[in-house]
Amino acid sequence: MNFCKIATVICTTAVLISCKGNRETSHESSRGILKMIEVPSIITDQKEAALYIADHFWDNVNFNDTSYIANKQALNTHFSAYLQYLTAVPHNAALKSVTKLADSAIAGNPGMMMKIQEMLETGLYHPNSIFRNEELYIAVLKRYIQSDKPEKIIKERLSKQLDLALKNRLGTKAIDFSFVHADGRISSLYKISSDYLILIFFDPDCPTCKATMKSMESSPALNAAAGKLKIVTIYAGVDFENWKSYAPQLNKKWINGCNKDLSIMDGSLYDMRPTPSLYLLDKSKTVLLKDAPLEIIEGFVAEKINGQSVR
Repeated sequence: MNFCKIATVICTTAVLISCKGNRETSHESSRGILKMIEVPSIITDQKEAALYIADHFWDNVNFNDTSYIANKQALNTHFSAYLQYLTAVPHNAALKSVTKLADSAIAGNPGMMMKIQEMLETGLYHPNSIFRNEELYIAVLKRYIQSDKPEKIIKERLSKQLDLALKNRLGTKAIDFSFVHADGRISSLYKISSDYLILIFFDPDCPTCKATMKSMESSPALNAAAGKLKIVTIYAGVDFENWKSYAPQLNKKWINGCNKDLSIMDGSLYDMRPTPSLYLLDKSKTVLLKDAPLEIIEGFVAEKINGQSVR
């Protein structure tokens, strides 16, 4: 766990608490006032303090009180602080915390229930969120879907999200698919033999995709692992001719293909809401990293494949 990250969050909390003061009563929660949890003085270890706050972060909130929703800025600030705490504690503690939050929201006012779901979706599931954590959001989705309180149309939407999130989950086998090379040869994901494989879904018209692939070409970690690592670029869109005209610009050392039969898109086999979308697979095609930023993949490759010490 990153000590500096925990320390920063703890200090931020201390400031927020001191600004509020220690004389607020428990009745303030009923007026929609958001108050940070105070850590008992007996807890002096910063990691233990972070665990305590993650577990009790929402204890002062009355989920039957919709006045929180009206103060959008305060609620967003409070929620952002919460997401930071989730990154400062182990996964099991974060999982317990979001599950507890979801249960509390579901038990409260329907307006608060859906506002919390919306915020959790934005924070944990939106492709551009720096706090994105699909494993935590899966737990939230299961809680909302299992409840009889959300409307049917909402549960149907959340069920679709869960179905997609459960595909190619960390530790599971990636779904196989076929692709065509620019020269017309047909292959599939599982026909590629390599100790490790980076699978990148991209679009020829996506500037971020091009920048990411350029960074991959010059990456010391990826280049050092070339003997054990293959890079596979896949276009899963409908404009085959556009991809074919762009294909010559792709790195010829990579495996570059197009899912011409559209099985990925039609079957929603992979979550490609962000582009590019990168996966790291092992020899058996087990997902090691899902939709991970390039720098995270580089760190994994440097440490696990190249044997370098990464701090």
